[in-house]
Amino acid sequence: MDRRQALIDAAIELLAEGNSADISAAAISRRAGVAHGLLFYYFTDKQGLVAAALADVLAKLAEFQEPEADEQSVRARVEGFVRRHIEFLERHRALYVRVIREGELGDSVVEDAVKEARTEGARQVAALAGLSEPLSPLQSAAISGWTGFLDRTADAYFDTPDLGLDAVVELVVDTFEAVVAATHPRPEKVD
Repeated sequence: MDRRQALIDAAIELLAEGNSADISAAAISRRAGVAHGLLFYYFTDKQGLVAAALADVLAKLAEFQEPEADEQSVRARVEGFVRRHIEFLERHRALYVRVIREGELGDSVVEDAVKEARTEGARQVAALAGLSEPLSPLQSAAISGWTGFLDRTADAYFDTPDLGLDAVVELVVDTFEAVVAATHPRPEKVD
């Protein structure tokens, strides 16, 4: 058994279950089935463990969003990315709500991890769309804004029982296509 990973998994479970301020190092160690001192051996403090737990979840999200073999077209790859992104957030909803939506952990380490994950998500979707690296500043801004749209639309999906996943995926992908198209140079208008 990897004791470091056991601590990370225990922290993720406890964060998803309740208020992070009430989670003690002892509770995390107890849940992981390891000695209390190991938390401080592997991590500087509880916040270091929380940051590692968040990084673990975000790495799993990035891996989960990777395209499947049957997704051949750009649209199919982006649809798959969006669907898997929303499904992952739904599976980890309690943690997502506490950390991302409500900013419960709100320290700079957590904020940096979330920012890095959003940057990685934008990089992934740009690659799926076949956009050339490096992205132009306009493309970077557009895709960054679109990732915010994706997350807010996922929030609406979670909060609105009558909103279907297929319709949400189609809306988000249509918006992605429009955002990417808007970053291409346009011919000068002649008055």
